[in-house]
This record gives sequence, structure tokens and C-alpha cells, in this order.
Amino acid sequence: MGMTFERSPGAVGSSLVLHSYNVRICHWINVIAGGYLLLSGIHIFLDFPELYWGHTGYQGYPALFKLSDWGLSWDEAGALGNRMWGRNYHFTFAWVFLINGLVYVAWSFARGHVRGRLLPGRSELAPASLKADLVEQLRGPAPKRAAATTYGPLQKLSYSLLIFVFVPVMLLTGLAQAPAFAAAWPWLLDIFGGRQSARTLHAAGTVLFVVFVLVHVVEVLLAGAVNRVRSMITGKFRLPEEGM
Repeated sequence: MGMTFERSPGAVGSSLVLHSYNVRICHWINVIAGGYLLLSGIHIFLDFPELYWGHTGYQGYPALFKLSDWGLSWDEAGALGNRMWGRNYHFTFAWVFLINGLVYVAWSFARGHVRGRLLPGRSELAPASLKADLVEQLRGPAPKRAAATTYGPLQKLSYSLLIFVFVPVMLLTGLAQAPAFAAAWPWLLDIFGGRQSARTLHAAGTVLFVVFVLVHVVEVLLAGAVNRVRSMITGKFRLPEEGM
């Protein structure tokens, strides 16, 4: 999602520090961890390319989703996947993602980053405000987009939901699929209605995450990819010249 289109105080054409080193480090660690989570998750899914609901699911059992319906048979999918490699890397980078996320959230709360930049205000959550921001995003590239240095209502809302709702749900649905955790915490299976339900929700969440990343990348491109990526590496954001 896009940023609000307000120029922060500063000299025209000058640079300002847009992202602290904490944000930049955590961001790039999550890029790497998220990439490995997606790749390893695909390998795991290909080795068992069907989704079910409830406690039971096996080849031949009525499924909610079958990859074979999309032209890839069970054997063909299994040959492309690697469950052992996928599980090892998935669990490893899930811990990396989780620990890095906890560090980011703890730092953000301690420094006021959550309240100051991430959480949308009541007025920003008003339907009129969200609608206006959406219309602005759909208009495509604009000078205001390139000069934005604060998050807009939709971006604040999407980031807040990602951090405080989506990630916890993905974590719990992932743990519910692990026999050791399910045995120690049987309430995990009760919450989601079974291990297969948790797996299906986890897969659906993965698709939503991919969509989120694609929208995020498109927004970065529309807002000036070089300047945006540079600011996430060095922290410095160059303010565009007035009138651009």
C-alpha cells in the first residue's frame, strides 16, 4: 500500500533519514527469511499437493483443493517437491522470522514507532479516509507519491494487520501441524478444527502473503524504486524537487 502524500519538513531536494537502522536490519532479515519460508513451503506442499478440512486428509479423501485439477498430478508434484529439505528449512527460517519479528515489535514499542508511524488513528480508519486513500493509490504514479515520507491509512492498516493478526495466525496454524506441538498443546487443533484445517488456512495465508508482497513491490515501483530501495538500505531518502 502507498504512503501519505505529504512532504516532511526539510530542504527541497535534500536527504533525510527515513528508516532507522533497526527497521532496515529487520526488514532485510525478513526478506531473506520470508523468501526461504515461501520456497520451502512450496516444496512441502508439492510433496502432498491437496488441501482438506478437519482432522483427516490423505490421497483419495475428498479434498477442498487438488493440484491435479490444475494439470499437475500427485506424482509429478511430488517429483518437484522435497519434503525433507522443505521441512528443515521451513522450521529454521520460521524461527528466524519469529525472533526477528519479536525484536522489531519490541523495539518499535519501546521507541514509539508503532504508535507514531504504524497504528492508524480513528479518523484514518473512517470509510471516507480509506476510500480517498484507495482512489489516490489507483491513480498511478504521481509527484506526491514520490515525495511521501509517512504511511497512509491503507498502509498503516495493512502493516498493523500483518504484524498483529496475520503473523500470529500463521504461527499458530504452523505449530498446529507439528505433531510435537499439537500433542503438547491440543487446544491448537481445537482452535482450527483439526490439523488439516490448520494446513489449509496456512496455505491460504501464504497466498495472501504473496499478494501482499506483490502489491508492496508495485507500490515501491510507483513511488520511485531507486529512492525507496536506497532508503531501506542506507536510511537516506532524497526529497524530490518541488514541481516534479
